[in-house]
Amino acid sequence: MWAVCKKELRQFFSSLTGYIAILVFLLLNGLILFVFPNTDILTFGYANLDKFFELAPWILLLLIPAVTMRSLSDEFRMGTFEILQTTPLSRGQLVVGKYLASLIVVLIALLPTLVYFLSIGRLSGQGGIDTGATIGSYIGLLFLSAVFTAIGICCSSFTGNAVVAFIGAAFACFLLYSGFGAISQLAVFAAGADYYIEMIGIDFHYRSISRGVIDSRDLIYFLSVIFLFLSLTNRNLAKQLAKRNKLLSSKYGWIALIALLVVLNLLAGHFHYRLDLTREKRYTLSAPTKSLLGKLDDDIELDFFLQGDLKAGIRQLSKSTLDLLQEFNEYCDGRIRVRNFDPLTTLNDSAKVTFLDSLRKLGIQPMTQVAQSKKGEEQSQRIVIPGAILKYKDKIFPVNLLSGVQVAREGQPEEQLYTNAETLLEYKFGSAIDKITRKQIPAIGYVLGNGEPLDFSVYNLIQDLRASYRFGVLRLDSVPLIPLQYDALIIVKPTQKFTDREKLALDQYVMHGGKLIWAIDQLHAEMDSLREDHQVIAYDRGLELEDLFFRYGVRVNQDLVEDLQCASLNLVVGMQGDKPQFKLLPWPYFPLLNGSLTHPISKNLDPVYSKFANSIDTVKAPGIEKTILLQGSDNGRTLSTPALISFESVKQASDPHVFNKPRIPVAVLLEGKFSSLFANRIGTAVADSLANYYKQPFLPAAPEASRVIVIGDADIAMNEVSPQGPLQMGFNKDNNYKFANEDFIQNCVEYLVNPSNILETRSKDYTLRLLDPTKVEEGRAFWQFINIVLPVLLVIAGGWVYQLLRKRKYNA
Repeated sequence: MWAVCKKELRQFFSSLTGYIAILVFLLLNGLILFVFPNTDILTFGYANLDKFFELAPWILLLLIPAVTMRSLSDEFRMGTFEILQTTPLSRGQLVVGKYLASLIVVLIALLPTLVYFLSIGRLSGQGGIDTGATIGSYIGLLFLSAVFTAIGICCSSFTGNAVVAFIGAAFACFLLYSGFGAISQLAVFAAGADYYIEMIGIDFHYRSISRGVIDSRDLIYFLSVIFLFLSLTNRNLAKQLAKRNKLLSSKYGWIALIALLVVLNLLAGHFHYRLDLTREKRYTLSAPTKSLLGKLDDDIELDFFLQGDLKAGIRQLSKSTLDLLQEFNEYCDGRIRVRNFDPLTTLNDSAKVTFLDSLRKLGIQPMTQVAQSKKGEEQSQRIVIPGAILKYKDKIFPVNLLSGVQVAREGQPEEQLYTNAETLLEYKFGSAIDKITRKQIPAIGYVLGNGEPLDFSVYNLIQDLRASYRFGVLRLDSVPLIPLQYDALIIVKPTQKFTDREKLALDQYVMHGGKLIWAIDQLHAEMDSLREDHQVIAYDRGLELEDLFFRYGVRVNQDLVEDLQCASLNLVVGMQGDKPQFKLLPWPYFPLLNGSLTHPISKNLDPVYSKFANSIDTVKAPGIEKTILLQGSDNGRTLSTPALISFESVKQASDPHVFNKPRIPVAVLLEGKFSSLFANRIGTAVADSLANYYKQPFLPAAPEASRVIVIGDADIAMNEVSPQGPLQMGFNKDNNYKFANEDFIQNCVEYLVNPSNILETRSKDYTLRLLDPTKVEEGRAFWQFINIVLPVLLVIAGGWVYQLLRKRKYNA
């Protein structure tokens, strides 16, 4: 076998034909990847080789048939095949020897492409290149080459004409690589067979492994295809000698072989192992997501609109989304039917306007992409839709890929926004699937009775709760105890004192496992009064909740938080004639709050917009775990009551020495077994009444853990109201920007009531891996030369050394 392999290698590298095939392969790769504008890695800007691994299969479709076309066809044409049969080799050894020789040639052709990896590594800026993912992708390319080589050897065994063998091998590789994927898109297979038809194709398994994920199912598939085509090659050789193997020459033998391979792959689908080589484990789904997908009982249709000619960052986000959805299908047997298209390409102008308006009503905001030339001149504009629509039975659910995503901070590249969006993809689609398929819908109560608003200022909040949960209004002042059918209660901006009876009802609700969200303003401070009088004194509302909060483990302070990281107000700064002159000025009483670095409720969130927020301190409470969810920046301060608020305070906003209190907490999560505020305080008669009449025994301590969230600013959960109606929660009309308030509140509610724990998937961290733009621009010509010419020179040098050694050997 090895003698045949060495003979084939000597024959291949003894002529110019072999070198030319390899050089053409390397030149095509170099030019397409580093020169051609639409596929240039240097222009793309990301420190990865994704474009190479997407392009390589199509070039290998031509290279490998060129390598294998003479393997057996020349033996038949020159009549040397019969001579080979006189050697002490079996047909199987002969086939494997020629196969290994061709595969080694292909690997030699791939070896110089490591120059691309080294070059991108040298050019990378922040994050560097993901070595593990690249190794996994090369392993995928190795197995793809092995399959194409087996197909090429098989086609060469059918004919004595090398040209026919080349054409047949190229066509067979193309058909098996992409044909099944195309067939699966036919409408006739849309009922459920499309996913399984696509799985038959090589492309499906190559895409899976080329991401950097080594899955035993893909490996067994590749080995099965290799074995099948080498067996077919062996059968063809037997036919040439009229010495057929009795098993494989019969149709039953081939049926048995194919059935065996099918069974092997089916077993691999049920008992498999996967290894995610990517540095951040990008393609490893969390346990809650796997459990959720495994319970899907019907198909989900998913229309994904981020398609077409996209800028680098958005294109990467689109690719990551499709990769994730492919991973989802691995755990739900292909029940997610993805349709990836740009709907705007098929609509006329009026239909586009109608379609975009409908998307905005669903919460998906189209964005304008501006394409620019290298000199920065505007070239074109187009509307892109960073979102998807899920359809399950009679339900529709939108997914906005960019909503609530932490924006790129000052000094960070634009692509950071899209990397932040990538970290939330699993959560966004997992949460959407959870909400659209859930059978048990949690009940949320909105508490009234202490001056809480029930008007347009909470319109967005109530609409969100109604859309995702069973929603009800609970009047705390008219019920002795809170019904336990409510999974959670939310209390927003109370303005009146809480009585002991009301606090007892809330206390026992928590003791019996209920969850609470408090969004309160300890101080009375309103913008309407400030705009009218130009200054206002913030004073205590007298809610008398201090004892209850202290028992939870927090204290909401009677102060106001000021921060240099804040929203702006459109203020009058002077007069021009009789017309006031307005200017946007930072308003430190409207802090923009940062989320937690670790907790899924607020991790990876855009800043949360607050108004006249109160700081929160944590106090000792045995058995209670406390987590800061929202906090100020490193440049904050607190203003104690009575606090005078004046527009004059903007004059101090630029002095960092005044704002010297870092990371002031404004929202806290409390988890654990709470102790009752009323333990040892109520009489036996009251306790008996609770147990007998209201069927809720008084509990001095909670037997099970519960959760409470305290937010020191009610405005976080409210929305502004314009003359045209309510605005979106977190929208600042002066800044014309929507902050992440809505996502924060939705995450709070979901964390309290969702048993699937899908919110845990927000905890992922991805590193933005970019090329250093300075290195690229200053050395573009040099790196183009290196990646086009150096691989070619390596092959030429290797060939020269081989010929030199060969001459010395035979001259000796």
